[in-house]
Amino acid sequence: MKIINVITPHFTPEITAAAHRMDAVVSSLALEYKVNVFTLTERGHKASDKENQVSDNIIVHSVNLPKYTKSLFFIRALFELYYSIKLSRKASRTPADLTFVTTPYMFLIPAAALFGGKGKKIADVRDLVWCYLPKKNWFQKIVRRNFEKLVCRFLTSYEHVTVTNPAERNWLLQHTSLDEERISILSNGISLNRFERLSSLKYHAKNSPFVITYIGNIGNGQDLQALIDTVKKMKDVKLNIIGDGIEYKKFSNLIRTEKLEHIHLHGKLKWSRVLPFYQSSSVLYARLGQNYNSAIPSKLFEYLSTGLPVVFHGSGAAKDFLKRFENTFIIENGVEGGLTEILHALKSRQTWLSAGNREKIETYYLRENINKKLFPIIDTLLGFSVLDSSTKDPMLLVLQEDAI
Repeated sequence: MKIINVITPHFTPEITAAAHRMDAVVSSLALEYKVNVFTLTERGHKASDKENQVSDNIIVHSVNLPKYTKSLFFIRALFELYYSIKLSRKASRTPADLTFVTTPYMFLIPAAALFGGKGKKIADVRDLVWCYLPKKNWFQKIVRRNFEKLVCRFLTSYEHVTVTNPAERNWLLQHTSLDEERISILSNGISLNRFERLSSLKYHAKNSPFVITYIGNIGNGQDLQALIDTVKKMKDVKLNIIGDGIEYKKFSNLIRTEKLEHIHLHGKLKWSRVLPFYQSSSVLYARLGQNYNSAIPSKLFEYLSTGLPVVFHGSGAAKDFLKRFENTFIIENGVEGGLTEILHALKSRQTWLSAGNREKIETYYLRENINKKLFPIIDTLLGFSVLDSSTKDPMLLVLQEDAI
């Protein structure tokens, strides 16, 4: 049986979308290959065992990640660089037929190329994180431009690159020398287990109070200020914010200072504890800033699986994706008053669940099915088969878009 090394900064038991996705990817790969996972613990946590065999075909190798301040860019960059190299070196000491390297640590792309050992490699680009860097002044522009050049240079050293949507694929085609045959689209999605739980929940949303729920990262890219400013002016409304991030303390202080008793920050919760919040929601809210136009967050697939109304504040690939579903409401970035109007309109009507959205998610976006698309790519790189046109050409998502 062939051996695959997976290098990822996020893996279970970490409670993040990235960790959940990689858990699903590794479980799928383990159906056909022996898999070694090289990962970091959550900040400030220590692994109980540095090496843990979690199943017959999966061994997890953990590196302890100390606590540091993520809000300070250069501190965060130094930690990500150091631990990207450390993970890659650790992986290189375990022989493998292929190495699968996944972001969002952008330093992993050059680090694994240089230090990740011999053999074929796949770069799994889940976000164009280097495009999210600020460019408000000349210094930030120089930093961002050099990060982009660094990543683009090393991406071409990988035998194959996977991305999540056509926007990311087009960016790589425009900014690197990669050709179409070396880039495949593996959409974000949701696991079968989570889909079944969400689609079978008994929802009991009420219009009094009208409950708005946000679940996800609380950072610069999400910028929840507009949502909080809108909700604090509305009557008979409750806002639940679930998650963590660099903006958490800022909003916690704001809510406490202004005594916003109908806005609640719950922090990061285990997924089982999130389910009751879904059940009591009238509407689900998502937000992405202008720098994140190429991203389609995995949380959107979770939202759509509930059938509940989804309000999205943003533009780009996520907006285009949501337009293919019903019961979704979009406010473009920069549109004044749009969020207030939509929330008032939804509050005045009865909440309904979209069976059509659930059906589309089940048909096109279950991770177990999406991850199977990796097998022909890996087999081709290892010399077992020839990659057919259905796998080479904007794999999966374009086919899904046509079908939808």
